Amino acid sequence: MNNIQIKIRERLSAFADWLEYGLRRIYGKPTIMKQFTIVLSLGTLLSIFSIYTLVRSIYNIGRNDARTEFMEIKHIGNLELQGSSDSINFLKQKTHEYKQSNGQE
Repeated sequence: MNNIQIKIRERLSAFADWLEYGLRRIYGKPTIMKQFTIVLSLGTLLSIFSIYTLVRSIYNIGRNDARTEFMEIKHIGNLELQGSSDSINFLKQKTHEYKQSNGQE
């Protein structure tokens, strides 16, 4: 382990000792039932906080999605065609040009 990890472990150990001393001073020597009550209450508080955080984050995601502006869809107007280039007139024109170039008319 490096030096930073050792310092962190020492500080966590010191904090745990301080917390244990404070609890023993307040409650005395905890019985099994007191220990169970403490663990159960801390577990319940952490569970409630976890569920609150989850619900709050889902709510914020939904709220932010509702705020974004969606692309507006507009109706297409009349489409302007370039001349009359439908397939029948085009075919007739090509046939006529072919006949003129061959001198058939």
